[in-house]
Amino acid sequence: MSVITNKIKESLLGPESNEKFEGKVIHVVNQIPYHCILDVSNTNQSILEKLRQFRIQKNPFRVYSEAPVTPAEEKDMNPISHVQKRQSILTALGQTNIWRLTQRRGHSAMYAGIDSMKKDHETLYIGSTGAIKSEDDEPIEVDDINREEREGLSELLQSKYNIDPIFISDKQAYGHYEGYSKQVLWPLMHSMMWSDQVDEVAYWKDYVKVNQQFADKVMDRYKPGDQIWVHDYHLMLVPQMIRNELPDARIGIFMHTPFPSSEIFRCLPRRQEILQGIMGANLVGLQTYDYARHLTSCCTRILGLEYTPYGISGHGALVQIGIYPIGIDVERTREDCKRPGVTPKAQAIQKRFTNKKLIIGRDKLDSVKGVLQKLEAFEVFLDTYPEWREKVVLIQVTSPGLLDTPALEKKANELIARINSKYGSIEFTPAHLFHQHIDRDEYYALLKVADIGLVTPVIDGMNTCSFEYVVAQEGRYSPLILSEFTGTARSMSTASIVNPWDFKQVAKAIADSLSFSQEEKESRYQELHRFVTSHTAHYWASSLVQGLLDSHKDSWGSTAPIDFSRVKLEYENSRKRALVIDYDGSLVPINKISNQAKPSASVKDTLKKLCENTQNIVWVVSGRTQEWLDECLGDIPNLGLSAEHGCFIKDPSSTTWSDISDGLDFSWKKDVNEIFEYYTERTPGSLIEKKKS
Repeated sequence: MSVITNKIKESLLGPESNEKFEGKVIHVVNQIPYHCILDVSNTNQSILEKLRQFRIQKNPFRVYSEAPVTPAEEKDMNPISHVQKRQSILTALGQTNIWRLTQRRGHSAMYAGIDSMKKDHETLYIGSTGAIKSEDDEPIEVDDINREEREGLSELLQSKYNIDPIFISDKQAYGHYEGYSKQVLWPLMHSMMWSDQVDEVAYWKDYVKVNQQFADKVMDRYKPGDQIWVHDYHLMLVPQMIRNELPDARIGIFMHTPFPSSEIFRCLPRRQEILQGIMGANLVGLQTYDYARHLTSCCTRILGLEYTPYGISGHGALVQIGIYPIGIDVERTREDCKRPGVTPKAQAIQKRFTNKKLIIGRDKLDSVKGVLQKLEAFEVFLDTYPEWREKVVLIQVTSPGLLDTPALEKKANELIARINSKYGSIEFTPAHLFHQHIDRDEYYALLKVADIGLVTPVIDGMNTCSFEYVVAQEGRYSPLILSEFTGTARSMSTASIVNPWDFKQVAKAIADSLSFSQEEKESRYQELHRFVTSHTAHYWASSLVQGLLDSHKDSWGSTAPIDFSRVKLEYENSRKRALVIDYDGSLVPINKISNQAKPSASVKDTLKKLCENTQNIVWVVSGRTQEWLDECLGDIPNLGLSAEHGCFIKDPSSTTWSDISDGLDFSWKKDVNEIFEYYTERTPGSLIEKKKS
């Protein structure tokens, strides 16, 4: 099998280098996986004074001293908020006399994948520290952290986790992250326009400066033979910045978000700079084929680059495009589901909602996650299927989104109130909305007791919550309803795939899922489980490394245009001419409906004239069957036909077909079929076509 695989790769991408990967993998991420907390009692007076001023601004009516604050005083200092304050349950993962590290929330799949590769390759993180805070959760400006403190944090991170942090000033960090990344790029990547009140010009300057800081740090740590993987839309200029200084480096960039169509992306004033930054990579990884298609379309339409089956060609380089859907750490998720605190919480939920079917949703509260659409659909469900009223409960947990969401929260609360007033009673409440962070045990308890998982974003990358739901449902097999606009929908086809904007369709999917037999639940679940457990975070990360290792770096020249006058001259001066003509794409246009691809009368008339000339030997070659070629071209005298790519031949002077494959050894088909299945699995919508030969 390996011989055949290598032959196919060589024919597509040229001879592979014998180079072995012995360097380290440098992962460049916007923020390192840990929050950095500074013990201000042991730090410099500048920070202490600023913290004192911050506290005064927060509560000007209290007199502060440098004495330790008692729990009672702390409670008195913090007024009660209508939103539950986020409580960290994370333990210290590393500590010095002044620094403490805690796990950062979010991007768990990415971090799990990267960390899983540490046993195979040396792995280096490069990323910004993010916001640095005191033990009292008060902000500390990066510019106020002195050299000794920075060196202490760097030493802690590098010695314990092989992380090289970048200290970005608060002003630049805001312009880069909260400004350009979140207010301009994030809406754009999700096919939305940014607000016209955004200071795009000023934010862009910070975006460029911060990207350059990342590139400089990478170049400081790079050694020949290393791989560089840049992650996500915050750092799209970094590949080209590195390429300018390290032309031979192996560079990849992976987009964790969706990628918009060219019609959306072209609205960005800095569209060319962004695309040129991405094109500095050897390999661009995306979550789905659709996003890859959008990127190639942007590069051809905006940059004028040429797209070939081998990648995007332009500026003397070939950039490959790869599909690498991210996964989760399945074993860790299983362990999380078995934590001591999960079962009691699950039992408490089941006791509270005894004899009720539970629909569970957990999303960030922002406009792309489809929370409002989900609530609207649930209302339609209760209205359309009265037999399920007082038997079904929706539990929706939301956490704050990327930007302030008071309007969304208000609208969600109004929808909840409307549903409960129409279909609830004193004894029963059908819809519950919890706008707060929940701890890990509560999260997995909800997933375990769910009778339906409802995931309805209006656009999303790879929704890893749906993966975690599948793992949590081992042994229960509860169905999953999934928006068609998530990247996961292409790979999880046995879920109930819905359009979140079609409330009736979502309502019907809920009703159908509640009525599934146990046999159908298990049948649908097994395919979901197979995909989730085989396409893990480790599988994703190792595929990135191997993909970049195998990436083709040489530029390919364009095919010269045909000189028709020379062809005509050679044709007229020759005594014998062999004309070999392909069927699909030459005699007939490519047609998605294959049985409609038949030659026109003028094409057949031209073929007849060519065949009537005794100096001509005319063949039509095709991958189509004998029967098809006979039906479409069999009435043309002296025309040679080759079916199924040469396995069946009908000479120009013959009326019968010859099977040249008769007696051949086809034992190789098993190996080839495995290769085809490998690529079919990774190409949504593809299939394997098997013919007589």
